[in-house]
Amino acid sequence: MLPGAACEPGLAGQNRGNEPMNIRAILPPRGRDYRLDLLRGFANWAIYLDHIPNNAVNWITQKNFGFSDAADLFVFISGYTASFVYARMMLERGFVIGGTRLIKRAWQIYVAHVMLFVIYIAEIGWLSQRYHDPNLQNEFNVAGFMQNPAETLYQGLILAFKPVNMDVLPLYIALMLVYPLVLWVMLRRPNLTLAASFLLYLAARHFGWNLPAYHYSCLFALRCAR
Repeated sequence: MLPGAACEPGLAGQNRGNEPMNIRAILPPRGRDYRLDLLRGFANWAIYLDHIPNNAVNWITQKNFGFSDAADLFVFISGYTASFVYARMMLERGFVIGGTRLIKRAWQIYVAHVMLFVIYIAEIGWLSQRYHDPNLQNEFNVAGFMQNPAETLYQGLILAFKPVNMDVLPLYIALMLVYPLVLWVMLRRPNLTLAASFLLYLAARHFGWNLPAYHYSCLFALRCAR
């Protein structure tokens, strides 16, 4: 839990020489929370099972029993994890340190995404040629790379081009890049941040904005404020 109650002793206003921080917060105990690992593991398995067609096991995943699926659960848990890790850092060491650590984390995820992106395209291209099945390129949305590799690679590097099932990391990168400012405001005005996130979600639905982070930003921010 973050905003809404008394802060841990020694954290309120302690930000290494920066302006005093008018914050009341309850932070989780230090150390790893294995409940998060359990739920994250369940979400990853559910996402995997949901992407395998015609199997009986995916009947037990949450997409069949509610209005959301495992991807929403993953984003929800990620918001909580990012909040208690980086909120503590931001309170103890200041906004600059906490913000730069978040940007560093986004960069690490971006590098992993680029490596996976290149391996993914190479694998699908090789399989398509090996088995003389050009439909694989269309099925996995990599035909554009075969026709115009330079432009497609550029679009992939700026996260505009995403092959099938490779949209989770770009979403997470986008959320982490804007999160330093969101967390700074969240620690001071949690209700305002949640309202802005919800309005962004409604606007994205109404105007058809095609950026994945708009769709999940409300869940991410909601979990951060819990």
